[in-house]
Amino acid sequence: MYKKSLALATSTLVLSLAAHAQPPAPAPAAANVPTPEIIQVTTAAAKELGLLDAREPNINKRIAAYDKFSFSPELRPRLKAVFGTDKPFAPQRLPDSGGRQHYQSILKAGGHAEAQAYAAWSDVILKTNTSPAGNQMDYTGEAASLTFGVVTRAQVSDLRFAGRQSRASDGLWYGAMNMSVASIAVKGAGGPLLVEDLRLKTEVQRRGKNVDLAYGLSMRSAGVGEHKIERLNIATRVLGMDGQVVADFTRFASSPQLQQLAPEAQMQVMLRKFKELGRALLRGGVTVVIDDISAAWRGQVASLKGRVGFAKSTDAELDSMPALLNKLLVRLEVRVPVAAFSEYAGMMAAQAIKTEAGKDRPLTPEQLATIEKQMSGKIIGNIRQSGYAVVGKDEVSTVIEFKNGVLTLNGKGPTMLGMKDGKLALPPQATK
Repeated sequence: MYKKSLALATSTLVLSLAAHAQPPAPAPAAANVPTPEIIQVTTAAAKELGLLDAREPNINKRIAAYDKFSFSPELRPRLKAVFGTDKPFAPQRLPDSGGRQHYQSILKAGGHAEAQAYAAWSDVILKTNTSPAGNQMDYTGEAASLTFGVVTRAQVSDLRFAGRQSRASDGLWYGAMNMSVASIAVKGAGGPLLVEDLRLKTEVQRRGKNVDLAYGLSMRSAGVGEHKIERLNIATRVLGMDGQVVADFTRFASSPQLQQLAPEAQMQVMLRKFKELGRALLRGGVTVVIDDISAAWRGQVASLKGRVGFAKSTDAELDSMPALLNKLLVRLEVRVPVAAFSEYAGMMAAQAIKTEAGKDRPLTPEQLATIEKQMSGKIIGNIRQSGYAVVGKDEVSTVIEFKNGVLTLNGKGPTMLGMKDGKLALPPQATK
């Protein structure tokens, strides 16, 4: 849904569901190549939608505002030519039930093709039910197929999402959203890429004065042909964000004044605001928890777990690199199968023989096995001798820690990359 050819659908959906996001600015067009009409139309529509105040706290009023809204006379025929309607995702009020107000929005199946871009979609159906006070909402969305492309072409199959959110007194919407995609197929110069069973989950919770964010992503497989990851899982949390800081940033990002700026000006303003947001969050202290980052390749699983913490800081400390490093606390557990090193050694062996011969030539199993064993043994031997990791029968593991400005690997401070015994050589008054 992030692709430019669907930016209008996304921005309208975001409007209806009371999220606070800005559709992406169009990439600069290559010399003498006109920007595709579908991108021009979605960008113009998103800008006009910015006239609606996304800071309105009542979701029912926001839906009603879009219901009454009309795009400009100049844009309406262009919208109809691309999307088959001059008002995509127009909301339809359904009968109330269970004390909730029900709405439905549908973008009918269609498509648009031109020299520089192509897009096609099945019916895209959005459903929302809200509380009478407009401070709670449940929503779902689905599309059997979405296809889009400029240089490459991507086809998304069986997209579904669902969420439940509640607005708190600080104006932020808390809750969870789940999305799933059966497959994403990308055809381009680099060969066909296939991603299967993609799942995404986000959750925002309020804990006292702080906000916690949880993020999860998984896929059953991803890759090109035989070269693919068999499983990927990412589960992380950001804990202890200052709720007021997040609320202020969200209100600014949703302001009509920002939406009406030119894309380049928006980017400059948001980069500055993101920097201010980062400093404000670091002043209050924040922790990133990595519950699991793991991937499987040819049956072998590598994983990373741990946390990265940043203690409360002053502006002066944020401007001093030594002080900044002393605020950082890291502990990461890394596990890599021994077989993965053998696979890597095998690739190195194949390249070595290819280079030695000066041209491609078939490898006999005996040649490959011998060189692979030699290289794998050397790699594992070097790791064991360094003391930076524990080499077991089936896996190589280590604990990476950074505390009080000192880095250790398996409890040992490395001397490399400008470090001596894990200490980075910095002038006492070094600044960022």
